[in-house]
Amino acid sequence: MAHDPIKCVEQVSIFKGAPRNVIEALARVSVHQKKIPAGQMIYSPGEPNDRLMIVDSGRVRVFSYADDDRERTLYMLRSREVDLTGALFTNHEHHNFAQASEPTEICYLKQSAFKKVLKSYPEMALSLVDVLGERLSSLERRDVTDTLLTSKERLYNYLLELQDQFNSSTYKLPVTKKELALYLGITPETLSRQLKLLVAENKIKLNRREFTIL
Repeated sequence: MAHDPIKCVEQVSIFKGAPRNVIEALARVSVHQKKIPAGQMIYSPGEPNDRLMIVDSGRVRVFSYADDDRERTLYMLRSREVDLTGALFTNHEHHNFAQASEPTEICYLKQSAFKKVLKSYPEMALSLVDVLGERLSSLERRDVTDTLLTSKERLYNYLLELQDQFNSSTYKLPVTKKELALYLGITPETLSRQLKLLVAENKIKLNRREFTIL
């Protein structure tokens, strides 16, 4: 399917509902479909964090290293997902690593280009304040909730989120189980135990990497 720059920009949550002329202006100043081979780093700590990144196809893993030098996956980005929204508004450096887990195509919008468009369409600033406020409140609620949940509850919540993303109660896990364990901050052995408990409680069915939420 041919790449559509307009649809690419429209999928960014903070731009949803923006006037068509604003979307077209943002699409014109964005860089589209930069090809990244599997295993290549997209960014590393210390590099400027000055652009919003859209995963057009493929998969990107964002990770860091804990104090004991253990690698920890922070999150995975799949096709049509967005990273680094905050880079459009503030100047700072990357603190994590991002690596293409498979051949990937990314699009990006640099902060400098975004600010030029914003100056031309100041009415967009008010809608952005509302959207970012909602996202901040949601993140704060999630941070508080996650600190109170057990590993099984965090796992089940993640599987429910995937159900919403795929709009289906049956789907294939988009990451490996090892990557999922890293993301949840647990060992693969703990992940296996918690999956067995969820199956025993009739909350999920499991067939290799295919999950069904009951």
